[in-house]
Amino acid sequence: MGINIAFIYLDVPNLGDLVIYETAKYITEDILKKNHIQDYTLVPIDISSYKGRTPHDGRRGVKRLLMGGMKRLAKTAFFSHCLPMAARSLLRAQWRMTDRYKYYARQEKPKLKGADMIIFGGGGLIKFHQQNFHFLLDDITKYAQAKGIPVLLNAQGIEGYSEYDQECQMLKDAINRDCVKYASTRDDFAMLRNCYIDNPDITVRSVCDPAFWVSEAYQIQRDPSAKKVGLNVIRTNIFQEYLYKDVNRQTLGVVYYELIQKLFQEGYQVELFSNGIETDTKFIEWLFKSYPDLEKDYKVTVAAPSTTRELVETIAGYQRFMAVRLHASIIGSVLGIPNVSLVWNRKQPLFGKEIGMPQNFLSKDQFKADIIFQKLCGAKPYQMDEGYKMSVYQNLEEQILSVIQKLGKA
Repeated sequence: MGINIAFIYLDVPNLGDLVIYETAKYITEDILKKNHIQDYTLVPIDISSYKGRTPHDGRRGVKRLLMGGMKRLAKTAFFSHCLPMAARSLLRAQWRMTDRYKYYARQEKPKLKGADMIIFGGGGLIKFHQQNFHFLLDDITKYAQAKGIPVLLNAQGIEGYSEYDQECQMLKDAINRDCVKYASTRDDFAMLRNCYIDNPDITVRSVCDPAFWVSEAYQIQRDPSAKKVGLNVIRTNIFQEYLYKDVNRQTLGVVYYELIQKLFQEGYQVELFSNGIETDTKFIEWLFKSYPDLEKDYKVTVAAPSTTRELVETIAGYQRFMAVRLHASIIGSVLGIPNVSLVWNRKQPLFGKEIGMPQNFLSKDQFKADIIFQKLCGAKPYQMDEGYKMSVYQNLEEQILSVIQKLGKA
């Protein structure tokens, strides 16, 4: 009998998330092959929000008012503190009215049937403020608990914790169910261990991101003759949503423009690149419209990757670069390309700390062209820590083999 593995991932425009999936898939399949396990089926299950969207997300008129009212009611002090179970029931009821849930329940959840194990490959899923992953973790682990399917949470990003937020507590309950056998994080191990996991039977580990295996998964190395400097872009309102209310498109536009001028004056060819997200590339369009001389006088080019391979090849072709998206930074660091990052989320400096290069992750007071220029030109390549790189592989291997042994299918 073969082994059926349900593999949870995000099929999204952000190619960095797809790099996580493809490198985690590479690691998983390499583990199986190395251990002479040939008879397996890996079933990808997408829990992103994109395929389930309608033009208006189904939130018009009475339905929108009802859904919003249910969520506000659940978040009131009375329900949240005095009737927490009722608050969670309201939140789940509101969630099940969304088009995203209906798409998941119709198209993705049925793929869990017959699974011998469920692996969450990686990514920032342990969060509750945005994107509703906590509802999906709750639903999937509840199903796994009922069916006796072991769950492995691999290399998860941890984004906050609240003792009083019922969505956070729903998430905590979801990942403490007995079906969960393993939970590892790529960043905030202390928060995972001390705040989230209190089930003593769950193995908890600190590991690197699966994208540390990008060279092996794509068979791509950096171009040692590269001359270009890349400047990664992102939708500019993301800074306001997460960290800095006063960082906007205009202030960032000035930073990019002045930085391009400095790099050009030093003889660098500059390229603007995205991680494939349309809302990110709109900033490039705005820059060229606002500063018409970028293309004519400063010879700025644009890279808009449409596949994960194109993203990795793009980054591999830079002599050095400035990142804004986390996985641009991870991919470039793994490939040994000097880089710095503009920080908009706490997961970025956590990555900088993990690789021993916190100085390359710049906070708002450093969002100045002259500072970025000096940091970028002085940045050193990351020297791969092989033990750290192996952490995601070896810990996942241990857990997969443990599950297989208990299944009696080894």
